[in-house]
Amino acid sequence: MPTPPTETLNISIEVYIVSINYFREVEESISVTCSFIVDWTDTRLAWNPSTYNNVNVLLIDMENIWVPNIVLLNRVDKIEPIGNGVKFSGALTSTGKVYYAPGLVADVKCVTDISKFPFDSQTCTLHIFPWGTNLPYAIFKNLFNSTCNLDYFSVNSDWTLEECSLRIDNSNIYTELFVTLKIKRSSLYFAIMVVFPTLLLGFLNPLVFILPVETGNRIGLSVTLLLSYAIFLTLASASVPATSNPMCTLLIIMVVIITISGVIVYGTVITIKYHHTESMDAIWSPFIKLARVRVRRKLTSIEPIDPKKEISVTKKDVIDLLDFLFFYGSYIILLAVGIGYFIHVLI
Repeated sequence: MPTPPTETLNISIEVYIVSINYFREVEESISVTCSFIVDWTDTRLAWNPSTYNNVNVLLIDMENIWVPNIVLLNRVDKIEPIGNGVKFSGALTSTGKVYYAPGLVADVKCVTDISKFPFDSQTCTLHIFPWGTNLPYAIFKNLFNSTCNLDYFSVNSDWTLEECSLRIDNSNIYTELFVTLKIKRSSLYFAIMVVFPTLLLGFLNPLVFILPVETGNRIGLSVTLLLSYAIFLTLASASVPATSNPMCTLLIIMVVIITISGVIVYGTVITIKYHHTESMDAIWSPFIKLARVRVRRKLTSIEPIDPKKEISVTKKDVIDLLDFLFFYGSYIILLAVGIGYFIHVLI
């Protein structure tokens, strides 16, 4: 330590974010390149400039003087002082002021929330403190500002750095510096290649009930759409982060849509079966009752009908009822799911 035990070493620090290299959702880590300008005063290294040809500043090898062990605590792979193993030069003034500018490329642990993928934002924090030197002997203070320096920042094509803030906490046994990065995903690619096809295939499915059942094309179209969506889901799942806590809402939407597709295939089979049946006794009685109510309402809208009069229905009336229920029921569910998803991810 460059100060007596009774004195506090004030360490000033400035943080430069150089680049965001990548973000891994499953591993819950972010790779960043950053550099620091750290300065402190070591009175043991001071000299009188007039004694040494008015030399006020020296470039020095930092391995030859005392350097605080500033550590990135939540690094994924290892814990070691920033700049360890790399020869970063420093500057020393005649007053004993030391300036040190180490750099760092590291994977940092970051709690991930992909529930709003691909419209998600992530907040990651770099936890930095002087290892082995607790309060009150060393303290971070005199920040140049409360935000990171982005003069040398390189833009990432997948992530946008929305905010970078600095905070010092001296309430614990160690002085601590928290560098908070807020990043937002560039969502255009995923919106076009994943979200749009997912919703499009979902809204195509109920159209099978518009086709006349006599054509015989219903089952072929419904199965084709189901298989197409299953294949698309297999391909799209490679682009969707695979994590369970919290689960991606888009994956839930995909499961709901493929379930609706399966129900539509089932409904198509039922309508075709009823179309080819010869007896009304083969039709489930609740369907007949609902069809009778529907027919009565249609007739009543034209002219008054005796409520006690028995209304006869045909299998075509039952099929029309099922087409109506499956068609509008599917679209109501799909609209509710789609609107709910966009409200969730955009608000």
